Amino acid sequence: MYWKENKIYMTPNNNRVKEINLMYETLLTTFGQEVVDEITHARFDFKELEYTYFIAKYKEIWVQIRIPKSKFFSTLGNEYIVVKNFKDYLFVKDGIIIKKWFPGVNLFQVKIDNNLIQSILNCIKNFHSLDIKIKKFNWNKFNINDRKYHELLHKYKDDNLVLSHNNIQKHNILVNKYGFVKLVDFEDVCLNSPYYDFVLIYLNIGIDKKVIIDFFELDEQKFDDYLYLVNVYGEAKYKKTYSNLTINKNKEYEPLNVYKNKMSPNNNKFIVHKKQNQFDNRLEIDKISSFYFVPTCIYEDGSKVIWRWLNNKENFVLTTRSVKILAKIMRTYHDSEIKFPEFILDKKVIWHLNNVNNQDLFLEIGNQKIINEIISWIKNIKIDANCHNNLNVQNILWGDNQSIFIIDWSVAYRSSRFLDIALMFENLNILPNQEELFWKVYGKQKPNEFYKYRVIVLFTHYLYNKTLNTDYEKAKYFASRVRQILDEEKIK
Repeated sequence: MYWKENKIYMTPNNNRVKEINLMYETLLTTFGQEVVDEITHARFDFKELEYTYFIAKYKEIWVQIRIPKSKFFSTLGNEYIVVKNFKDYLFVKDGIIIKKWFPGVNLFQVKIDNNLIQSILNCIKNFHSLDIKIKKFNWNKFNINDRKYHELLHKYKDDNLVLSHNNIQKHNILVNKYGFVKLVDFEDVCLNSPYYDFVLIYLNIGIDKKVIIDFFELDEQKFDDYLYLVNVYGEAKYKKTYSNLTINKNKEYEPLNVYKNKMSPNNNKFIVHKKQNQFDNRLEIDKISSFYFVPTCIYEDGSKVIWRWLNNKENFVLTTRSVKILAKIMRTYHDSEIKFPEFILDKKVIWHLNNVNNQDLFLEIGNQKIINEIISWIKNIKIDANCHNNLNVQNILWGDNQSIFIIDWSVAYRSSRFLDIALMFENLNILPNQEELFWKVYGKQKPNEFYKYRVIVLFTHYLYNKTLNTDYEKAKYFASRVRQILDEEKIK
């Protein structure tokens, strides 16, 4: 028999039972028997780096219970001071919080229309108007060597300060079925310039800059100055937070190394480990950040890219709608004015050929004449576009409202648009009617000898899996596709 057996709402596994037992023990020590006796229907909710969360009933009220993992928690922090002023926070002590449950969803799960935007802005306005004395925000918390940053701090050193949330994101704003908006999670709250939150509304919620400026009657130049300050501060913060984050480099590469905990510091982010070789990771993500189909990059260094996590968990599938969207996306980055790294496919193929076992090559692909023919096609490629060069189901992701996002730009460089399209067709197993629709939306005719582009991308992927990736089963598959296409075209 385990602690409070009759009060557990659902039948949990053994680990969950232990966590619920520990929750009750912690509450007993902190708030006493009288409070604990009123807590029923307890169930585990989720974990994050510093806290574990539970859902329960206190008397007849549904509540959320937050239990810190560390016993050493200051009751003098800003969060403690602020939430003590809110009626829905029933008990707050030593980092433990019991608050009324708000039956709403975060902004990832709703369409942000004009009515909701007005509610969000009014919510922030009301929060800023609260008169609570807490510590000031520290703009010099990180070592930032940026002259303009410090000049702007000096320029606005006498700004009026308000109660600022300082972490406004889609998961920190909830809305219920009646359209009532609620701000949550006050761990970063400080006295700060109201412009800090205004900029976060623009960056993280995606509300139009002009709408924000007009609503709060802001100075546009000052808004732009704070946009610079917040971006520089955020970059320093992420560098400090994520530069030493370790990932398992011995694991086989997976595009999504996900930190999925709902409210963790890595919340709404996922990590892509960069494979290290002489050919990849030449495109800086900053250069493509303006593309509407590239998710927000939180942090990038030589070993990893940290993207903001996308809320839709469904795998990408080809439909009439997604084919159309994908065609428009590819045409956009193919013809963009952004300067991608120079074409290196020919150099990559030469390197692979010098490092592949020739006996395997001739056995699995074909004789020297076939190899020479493919190499001649590569030499005659017309370089006409910025290319992703690796579109597949793992790096094409659904976003909010069935939008599409593209990640993993590690092998992006200038190349032929038809190679990029051919590889996408192969990776997604696109059907003939879907191909026809793609070309119509893309706005170009399919080349007469499009099979050559298919053979080139399959051949290069065969070589890559035989040498750098050493996935011989994949290599065999790509080789079989090469032979199949060559046989169909009667090339021997």
